[in-house]
Amino acid sequence: MNLDFLNRLSSARLLVVGEVGIDEYVWGDTHRISPEAPVPVVEVKSVDHKLGLSANVAQNLAALGAQTTLLTVCGNDEDSKKLKQMVASAGIDQLEVLTDESRPTLRKVRIICQKQHVVRVDFERSHRLAPQLSREFTDRICDQLSQCDGVILQDYGKGIWNSDTVSFIQHARTKGVPVFVDPSRLSSLDLYRGVSLLTPNLAEAEALTGKKSLLKEGDFPAEHLEQMAQHILKATDCEESIITCGGWGMVAVTRQNPKLKRIPTFAKKVFDVTGAGDTVIAVLSLMKVLGYSLQECMQVANAAAGVVVGQIGAATVSPEELRKELELLEKEGILAL
Repeated sequence: MNLDFLNRLSSARLLVVGEVGIDEYVWGDTHRISPEAPVPVVEVKSVDHKLGLSANVAQNLAALGAQTTLLTVCGNDEDSKKLKQMVASAGIDQLEVLTDESRPTLRKVRIICQKQHVVRVDFERSHRLAPQLSREFTDRICDQLSQCDGVILQDYGKGIWNSDTVSFIQHARTKGVPVFVDPSRLSSLDLYRGVSLLTPNLAEAEALTGKKSLLKEGDFPAEHLEQMAQHILKATDCEESIITCGGWGMVAVTRQNPKLKRIPTFAKKVFDVTGAGDTVIAVLSLMKVLGYSLQECMQVANAAAGVVVGQIGAATVSPEELRKELELLEKEGILAL
């Protein structure tokens, strides 16, 4: 492939649906133990806020220039107002929010001292959506299907996705709109029946399929990965099944070719893997709706993930950063453009 696809990114229209949240980073120092309890006292130096969960997927798409709509459920609180402002600042074209009075807008607070992650505090409720809200959420997704080239379903196991809300998948299939899924290890594979592609990581794939590798740590479990990917393919009736494997890169099987295909990763200094999966699903979906082969999609997604893991927190990649990364990989003989 060549890099002409970078000029086509802005023509793609993606709908992202799922839970959203705010990632809060509290940076500080500690020099003493609290007299109240045997815990460090953190002297706060700065606080950063970043978009998390589905909102990070949407901002990855927006950063690449894709036309992006984000549809989600939030609480009725100050964090919801802040998140809406952050989404607008990220350049995401459209935000559709349903309000659930029974849950707070999700916020993850990470406290970091001298570059060490001390503790994480989560503000969340993970109960199932009420039936009326589930129907409204599904209807809003279906209303958007005629205006997008593909749907990215993000499942973080926070209660949004159930048998009612996933019913839009069959409507999308009827209309020929592909649905790409980043699944939760807490869900059943049956929930995703009829989607086009799934991208669990290794741990999620093992939880979803109930298959645990008995190989020694460090050995590439090719047979194990192939069995899990084929299991996912059959259980969901999807077209393509991808498993991301960290340092091993990513693997895939398809309905046309059930033998394992592997796209290896490359040496990279990793600072933070937070949100790397969000970048992968965003780039894979974007490339797929533009009509590129699965191998090309995986190669570009791998390169994009390599850029974001070199940054702290959930990050994005721009078209120019992606171009430079792909050209570097070609120069090093890792990728043929």
